[in-house]
Amino acid sequence: MKSTITISLFMLLTLTSVCQERAMVWYFGDKAGLDFKSGEPKVLVDGALKAEAGCASICDENGDILFYTNGKKVWNRNHQMMANGNNLNGSQLLNQNSVIVPKPLSDSIYYLFTINQYDSLPGFNYSIIDISKDGGLGELTEKNVPVTQNVLEKITAIEHCNGQDYWIITHGYNNSFYSYLLTDEDFPIDNVKSDVGTQPKADIGYMKVSPAGDKIVLPVNNEDLLAEIYTFNNRTGIVNNPIKIYTKYENTYCYGVEFSPDGNLLYISTRGMNYGIWQYNLRLTNENEINNNAINIADGNNFALQLAPNGRIYIASENRPYLNAIHNPNILGEDCEYEEQAVKFSQGTSLMGLPNFMQSWNYQPSFDVNNTCYLDSTLFTFNQYTNVDSLIWTFNDMRKSQTTSVNDFSVIRVFEDIGLYNVELNIYHCGIEETISKMVEIFPYPESSLVTDTTVCNNCMIVLDAGADFDSYLWNDGSNQQYLNVYGKGTYSVKISKDGCYSKDSVIISEVQPTIELPNAFTPNGDGLNDEFKVVNPYNIVDFNLWIQSRRGEIVFQSNDIFLGWDGSYMGNICNRETFIWHISYSYYNELGILVDEVKIGTVSILR
Repeated sequence: MKSTITISLFMLLTLTSVCQERAMVWYFGDKAGLDFKSGEPKVLVDGALKAEAGCASICDENGDILFYTNGKKVWNRNHQMMANGNNLNGSQLLNQNSVIVPKPLSDSIYYLFTINQYDSLPGFNYSIIDISKDGGLGELTEKNVPVTQNVLEKITAIEHCNGQDYWIITHGYNNSFYSYLLTDEDFPIDNVKSDVGTQPKADIGYMKVSPAGDKIVLPVNNEDLLAEIYTFNNRTGIVNNPIKIYTKYENTYCYGVEFSPDGNLLYISTRGMNYGIWQYNLRLTNENEINNNAINIADGNNFALQLAPNGRIYIASENRPYLNAIHNPNILGEDCEYEEQAVKFSQGTSLMGLPNFMQSWNYQPSFDVNNTCYLDSTLFTFNQYTNVDSLIWTFNDMRKSQTTSVNDFSVIRVFEDIGLYNVELNIYHCGIEETISKMVEIFPYPESSLVTDTTVCNNCMIVLDAGADFDSYLWNDGSNQQYLNVYGKGTYSVKISKDGCYSKDSVIISEVQPTIELPNAFTPNGDGLNDEFKVVNPYNIVDFNLWIQSRRGEIVFQSNDIFLGWDGSYMGNICNRETFIWHISYSYYNELGILVDEVKIGTVSILR
């Protein structure tokens, strides 16, 4: 049985792209290249490009390279200068100088958008490439068409929510964003202008729109701010709602920026007085929380960051024969797994930049799952909420488990059995339906191996065992091992975890109260059985004294050693069969720690 819950929203959208093949091959740096078609980056040695910073490349729908550029020149798939591909007005020294976008509804026309250098006022231009020309190697049919001037060295692009058109986004030297909508018509000169946020002080670093198409990050690089994060309305092109990312060290600037594939985390590389990569949790909505919970995941030589089709983020390392990488960028904290020298080049060198791509090509939408324990309130949350019309959750379990809505983007479901469940989320935006799914495992609560309530003698040790193979242990004394050595009475508790599920168990340990017991007869015949008369429970006793007398009043045995027994003899002679009177006095500490004195009298018979 399928159970569904629908959440209706009056909000906007983004479209998940299935065109990762377009970003499969990278050329960058000084003749460095990578091919991601196998999933793992394969080093290429055939590239002709040199770019100190900005560059771009694009593949066909099969993941084979079409052409690439450093903003100044364009090379075809044979790594030769494309026809009319020289003398672009750009510069390979600019931070983020180009991006390549297919023309909607065309299988041969591509726009090459460039940030061009005009003296001290960079401008925004475009060129048109017809890949069907020159025997399929391509030709620039229009070149250096000016759009506007006085823009930063920053350009980014994202698919429109309709799944057909594209937004091209630049930023002025003021606080203005410019969003241009590329359709199957001619490129528009008009744009959507958003005056918002802080005017950047230094034109350093990359601007990125999130793969989900709902956020933009822009370096600011003044004395107080590294960057600002904005909401991007994918339908209208409007940018608003800035969130400030504050500097953590003086004289530090932001260079590389990148979002995780699911869009929930942001990574920023810093330079200047602090060389590092910082991770910001965008699930948090409060500006102070985002800043206060930033995590430094790496230090060292890190410049541009770029998300790859395999879901990892690769990082340029200037003048080095390698790239660094973040292997699990959707995971919060150090578990995101930063690795230095993750990809090494046999020839070629990384410089400051990496290729600039249509960001939505590497979008991997997902939803968060929390509280995955049996009969717990399992919380499902979709975080890219800016551009969504409606959501439908589908839970493929056989029982009519209870599902309730928390808010527009979260639901709670109580699973009535453990096991694996395929959970689907249908996202609707711009009349387009997108489905993502995740296998969710519901786990049982762990059961400890603690003994039941038990007793132990004073100052004797007992080992408590919480059970093997749990993920964590926490005893009430703060220790975190499987075993706990106990030397006295008390209540001992342990919290155990397995697969994110926690249980707590406790045991009461009592001390045995000293009780003197002696037999009423013994047989001192040397057969090894019951040959001595002595105390049966000789523990936890202090100040012990025992003496035994005959009925005639003779003391036949006396001892202060509780472990020493009488063998039935007197002055070296075996006593006859008869009954003797014993006297004992002793002391012990009770449960309050008070010393208690006791005296007892009894009889014992010798049996022959």
